[in-house]
Amino acid sequence: MNINTDAELEELLQKYDYLILDDLGIIKLQSADFYQTLDYTELRVWCICRAIYQLPTVELIEWLQNNFNLDKALEIGAGNNYLYHHLNIKGIDNYSEQIPAVKLVHDILNQPSTNPPPEVGNIDALAAINKYQPETVITSWMTLKTKDPEGIDAGHSYAPDEEEILNTGVTYIHIGNDYIHGDRKIMNQPHETYYMKWLVSRGKYPEKNCIYVWRDHVN
Repeated sequence: MNINTDAELEELLQKYDYLILDDLGIIKLQSADFYQTLDYTELRVWCICRAIYQLPTVELIEWLQNNFNLDKALEIGAGNNYLYHHLNIKGIDNYSEQIPAVKLVHDILNQPSTNPPPEVGNIDALAAINKYQPETVITSWMTLKTKDPEGIDAGHSYAPDEEEILNTGVTYIHIGNDYIHGDRKIMNQPHETYYMKWLVSRGKYPEKNCIYVWRDHVN
């Protein structure tokens, strides 16, 4: 793939908008086989430019519905991925990437910031867990809570502490990529890891796409 001009990039983005988004700008629910027909590098470029990290697939939705009680489920860090929409559950985000200082860092890095749609509740993850009392908490590509370099606000300080999430007693499901997320401290807690070929993300190494599950940590 060679993109040499802004016009060529815009042409690619419009092509993938048509393929992936519906008339309302919502990510269509499509099979992993559909995404296999697309050029993966082009798909990654589209995801990055549209601030999308994880794409919902028919297989992912069915797997979550078949393996977990979603009657009392919550998606945190919902961003732009519309997973909550296809699961028919509540989605929340703290909108931290819209904080001017954080957005500026993303702009400098040519990494567009997530800007969740209006139906995504604007509330911190732990506050939302306390408010909605879910049994299952789902996220994808959750930002790691850590200190940013001095003088830079990349948004890490606004991320929830995942160990605190576990301590609420929920079943915690993190859809991610082992190359990016596999070295977190939370991985020292007992959990399950599922590598599924039908996971589709913007990750450089798609074979590392996976789902981490921590079940009823307190109980």
